[in-house]
Amino acid sequence: MRRWVRRRREGTPGVGIGMAAYEAWQNRLLTHEEIMRDRFVESPFVHPSVMVRRDLLLQAGGYRDRGWAEDYDLWLRLADAGVRFARLPEVLFFWRERPGRATRTMKEYTAAAFRDCKVHHLRGGFLAGVTEVTLAGAGREGRAWRRSLERAGVRVTRWLDVDPRKAGRTLHGAPVLLPSGVQPGEGKMLLTVGTRGAREAVRSWAREAGFGEGIDFVCVT
Repeated sequence: MRRWVRRRREGTPGVGIGMAAYEAWQNRLLTHEEIMRDRFVESPFVHPSVMVRRDLLLQAGGYRDRGWAEDYDLWLRLADAGVRFARLPEVLFFWRERPGRATRTMKEYTAAAFRDCKVHHLRGGFLAGVTEVTLAGAGREGRAWRRSLERAGVRVTRWLDVDPRKAGRTLHGAPVLLPSGVQPGEGKMLLTVGTRGAREAVRSWAREAGFGEGIDFVCVT
């Protein structure tokens, strides 16, 4: 199993709630299965902490410039190639936060660029040959995903939302349904809920309703 180094930031000034939550989420992904399950949520690795065999990098084609983060694109290609991942449980890398970081300043690291990268790789796997999809989450995150998906030729035909006041409405030409209005086997579904704590609740609902993760649905942000 390929070993990847865990990292954590402690006592660094200027780190916002979002970045701290991202760090905590990333450090929880220890096993290959956990990393693969959440690879479309965010980049599961911090680039300077990664250790990987050179032959695997060469076989995957190395880094490439596609308008989005080159390292995240590489992790997804390695995943598609069957590489196994893991994270060491020890804290071995500390990440310095500063305003001039590439994450803060480069267009390749914007949320839209990451989303386009995810859609590109989903189209090669989970959404291969798919032209219609259900989005669980009719908020800002879900609407942003609709735009990226439509640019890639995938149309949102149903929205799911837990708010009964939204049920029965139409959003961008597609009906808004309560979760009880969908069943397994009715097409692919993306869980676009990004609110902290809400993703696991929606994931639990989907599993309990009989949806298979990686088969019927995938969590994304």
